[in-house]
Amino acid sequence: MGTTHSLRKGAAAALLPLLLTALSACQSGGTGDAKASPSPSGTPVFDGRLDGQLAAATRATTAAGSSAFTWTLSYGSAKGTAVDRTTGTQDYAKDTAQAERVLDIPRRFPEDAATDLGGRPGGKPVAEAYEIKGNHVDYRTRQGGWLRYSSQASMDVVDHFGPVLARAGDAAPFGGTLAEVVRNSYAKKQPVKGADGSRTYALSIPSQTANDALPTSLAASSTYGNSSESIALTVVLDGQGRLLRASADYTPLLKPLHQDGVLKGVTSLKADYVLTGLGSTTVPAPAAGKSGRLEDAEKALTPLHALRPGACGSADTGLAGSLDLVRAVPCGSDADLRVFGQVKIKESIEGNPTGVADKKAGERCGSRFDSAPAAWVRDARPAGTYYTYGAGSSSSSYTGPDVDIEGDFTCYVVTSGRV
Repeated sequence: MGTTHSLRKGAAAALLPLLLTALSACQSGGTGDAKASPSPSGTPVFDGRLDGQLAAATRATTAAGSSAFTWTLSYGSAKGTAVDRTTGTQDYAKDTAQAERVLDIPRRFPEDAATDLGGRPGGKPVAEAYEIKGNHVDYRTRQGGWLRYSSQASMDVVDHFGPVLARAGDAAPFGGTLAEVVRNSYAKKQPVKGADGSRTYALSIPSQTANDALPTSLAASSTYGNSSESIALTVVLDGQGRLLRASADYTPLLKPLHQDGVLKGVTSLKADYVLTGLGSTTVPAPAAGKSGRLEDAEKALTPLHALRPGACGSADTGLAGSLDLVRAVPCGSDADLRVFGQVKIKESIEGNPTGVADKKAGERCGSRFDSAPAAWVRDARPAGTYYTYGAGSSSSSYTGPDVDIEGDFTCYVVTSGRV
């Protein structure tokens, strides 16, 4: 019998109202008594109140018209550092951006943490391309086609689109970076002025504000873990008050993340956002729909639990390693997985229900694995290994000691080295 591995499902979208509430509370109390001393610079950003200078810097950066950017998240461990780096260009006036993301995970990096990031230790670096236009995000597939994600999708699927839609920003066309954090932060201490007129601000900000730059699944987990943590943020503005660089140390959030079972084995988490070519960067015309087929993601993707036994799917969706939605594809070189069973758990038990549904799903998938047609499981990687994907829940009544557990789980094998 093979071994089982249960993958966690993200719940970032469900927490969005909570995050926004926390952020609003932070903003409403942040403009207290900080005062700006008169500035001889003649630059509106530095002439304004100290606690409003970073928000003003966002407006000044937007007024520049365009920029090139590099956005990096570094996950350190005793076995090496995983680097998630995105480079691209953005046009603030047109609210458009183009970006390429590369996730590089060293061979000895903790395996469960690599799964949380959407990759595999020592695997080929994950490379993805995106184009953003307002609230639309286009993702380029390995075959050169494009999937279009829209916030106007139906409620059945839009909650699952969070990892992609987060790439459409508010403070800048490309979102999910420290640009969002800088805009919502308040300086309380005068910045250090450089010889070139630049300003460097050192801040300590609440985790609710800092979460705007974390991947959606991590932001959700850390909010539950410990919302009182503070994050060190450094911001550098040029002489015109425009954003040049922002860096943050998210290491304090690792403890609550570990308590939520996320990023275990990761010992440091650093973020860095760099802008260059302000006002002089040319953003290429959109390629989506011109250099390959453009499909509506809502129509092109299928819930994993909807695939019939024997069917194959591709995880090449841009959804940060989530298998909630996949592309149904013919079994072969384009497939990443093959489903060999769907199981439902619904029964009453006595005692602690934690993990019971997952365990029972693994056992039932094991039975289906043993009896599955050879063609369905012979390409499993590693050989003889199967996986389960799903989530269990539990409930109890006041009338007795029994606890009701239930859940829907998919049994599948991995058929490529890409998931």
